[in-house]
Amino acid sequence: MNKWKFGQLVTSALIVVFLAGCTLKAESKAFDEAADVTDKVFKTEKPDANNELEGLSVYIPDDLKIAENTNNNLILEDGEQTYILFYNRFEPASSKINFQEAQEAEDSALLESFKEQERFGYIKVSEPDGREYELQVGTGSVKVTTLTTKNNLEKDAQMMMKMARSVSY
Repeated sequence: MNKWKFGQLVTSALIVVFLAGCTLKAESKAFDEAADVTDKVFKTEKPDANNELEGLSVYIPDDLKIAENTNNNLILEDGEQTYILFYNRFEPASSKINFQEAQEAEDSALLESFKEQERFGYIKVSEPDGREYELQVGTGSVKVTTLTTKNNLEKDAQMMMKMARSVSY
């Protein structure tokens, strides 16, 4: 009987270790996919803006609504999810200031940068708070931040880089 319980314990432990490994692999894959799609969007042609806001031109997907527009921030909402688009008119497309701030934070699970001609971009994913990750993408003087799930990292990263790339003053 003791051998039977020991066997069940060992089997249970192996299953837990296996499932934990699958979870880590899934997280790593989600990070890789988000970084890849961000890099691809960063290196494509600048998307056309579909919104003109007090000297700011920006592409905003149809499902996002403008909740607030201040001097340097555009707050966008899609139901319960909020996106913050920060911009600084005085920084060039090659600026690394937002990336440098991201580097200083000690909570990065992913931080990658991209360079294309005179432009600089990056993606940052912070450790989860509960079930959500903080996702930040940026290019030059623009960064976009949201809280998202592992399953939505790639989709959100793609959309956010498209918005960031579209900004012009």
